Amino acid sequence: MIGSLAFVAVAVILVGTAAWMLVLARDTERAEDVRERLQTFAPSEETDLPTAQNRKLRNPIIRWIVQLFWRAGAEVSSLKVVQGLVAAVIVAALIFAIGGVLGGGLIVAGVLVLVYVVLLRLGVRHRQRIVEQLPTFLESVIRVLAAGNSLEESFGAAARESANPIRPLFVSVVRQVKLGAPIEQVLTEMGTAYRLRDLRVLGLAANVNRRYGGSIRAVLKSMITGIRQRSMAARELRALTAETRFSALVLAVIPIGLTLHIYSRNPQYYATMFRDPSGKILLIATVVLQLAGVLVLWRMLSSTKDVES
Repeated sequence: MIGSLAFVAVAVILVGTAAWMLVLARDTERAEDVRERLQTFAPSEETDLPTAQNRKLRNPIIRWIVQLFWRAGAEVSSLKVVQGLVAAVIVAALIFAIGGVLGGGLIVAGVLVLVYVVLLRLGVRHRQRIVEQLPTFLESVIRVLAAGNSLEESFGAAARESANPIRPLFVSVVRQVKLGAPIEQVLTEMGTAYRLRDLRVLGLAANVNRRYGGSIRAVLKSMITGIRQRSMAARELRALTAETRFSALVLAVIPIGLTLHIYSRNPQYYATMFRDPSGKILLIATVVLQLAGVLVLWRMLSSTKDVES
């Protein structure tokens, strides 16, 4: 009886969530229309990049998901994210209907965690590639600045000569500046969306240069030196902590591997424990502690890889 009521409650919640997302889809569609009207002519490879209109989404959940995909290098629109969420809710309802509350919940939770971890890893790699290309890009900006061009023109010229992924990033910055947005604001927003501290520092330098004048080339040269020194220190740290990171990976994998081995040899072992009240508590506590341990170890591993603290 309790299981049936729980299943009905979960189904009602999922249907309500789907209806709420459909309402949000209409708002995001209107926002997409505004973005299309404001967007200037650009090559096809640049038209799907995030703009200031897309980043200022009112719904924090949609904005967080969109920025998560942006950081991973997938420039999706808010409308596509809402449509994907609606489809995910429908699929989750089907999984709950087939697997029940417990089985469906485990499957849905596992898929969500897997997708989140994959997007985080792709985001780290994407930011690493941007940071690796940033010193060369800033050197090109300095050369264009030395010819007497403005900072906006220098960004545009350097972006056209750069490769992905830094090229579409700064092409989008230049396009938004042409639409009337202050360059320091655009750089700060891009740094926040992609979690790149260097872009926020660049926006601060552009703001100081616009208000008080002075040569921004010295600031850019200092940034180039700092980025390269930080990258060198990060590589040395990874080399020094290689053994520790491998030990952490083994500690995270061994309990999961032993559990799968025991289950394959004797499937009734965990079923018997789950039917016993004390065994159920032990199993739940074990899963919670294992997830907490994996999370802590993962944060330790990612701290030596991520370029943003």
